Amino acid sequence: MEPSIPILPTTVLLSAAKLKIMKSKPTYLLGDHHSAYDDLITALMRRGLRQCRLIHVGDGEEGYPDHWDSETPERLDNAFASLEIEYLSIRGNHSNPHVFDGSIMLPNFKLLPDYTRLEIEGETWLFVGGAISVNRLDRVPGQTWWAEEEMVLQEDLAKPSDVLVTHTGPTLTTPKWNEFVASYAAAEAAIGTKSLKRELAEEATRHDRLGELVKPKVWYHGHHHHSATHKQKGCTIRQLDFAELVLHTPNKPAYRK
Repeated sequence: MEPSIPILPTTVLLSAAKLKIMKSKPTYLLGDHHSAYDDLITALMRRGLRQCRLIHVGDGEEGYPDHWDSETPERLDNAFASLEIEYLSIRGNHSNPHVFDGSIMLPNFKLLPDYTRLEIEGETWLFVGGAISVNRLDRVPGQTWWAEEEMVLQEDLAKPSDVLVTHTGPTLTTPKWNEFVASYAAAEAAIGTKSLKRELAEEATRHDRLGELVKPKVWYHGHHHHSATHKQKGCTIRQLDFAELVLHTPNKPAYRK
């Protein structure tokens, strides 16, 4: 039975025409960077990366009260505009899901609501964010952790697409049970919550189902801070390491920049 997960009331479906996606520019995928936007801008400048589209697979700590305010989106929009880069991001588990409500859609800095579908360079892309924080006990509700962090499977919006971008991934790419995860499961069990292992398995199963519905040719995700390429039923699944940057080539596997 599908677990009961709160659906963000702000989840919307946006068209490529509304987003006015830039055409004929390279598209790069970026791994988790955990709020290191200044370092990211500096790294992009040093690499000479300009005039491109940069798609982030989540975990930028957007909306964290200690380093995010009403002026942050405009500041980042200006920074990316100076490099002629359009930055688009989905939410990770280390993101405030409420800032991914479609309200931050600036020319060069966009936080995409779940199930946004875009037409980019002749390919259809579907974006679905969210994941479970294994270390949620260490986090502060409403400041560094939100109950709505999980990926919500909405089958009616999971339309077939050429490229799928999520924060975490399917069972195939989910790490095996390890000491790190087990320690948090034990800590939760000590206070009467014994559901972490089950929740993680159900999360992977939801992504399995998402993949079945979307049938992507290429699937990008981050979350585990691990770089790998997998093949599954005609789909290339590309895991991105922390701050890893890869170039997407339509109809071809991505490679590290």
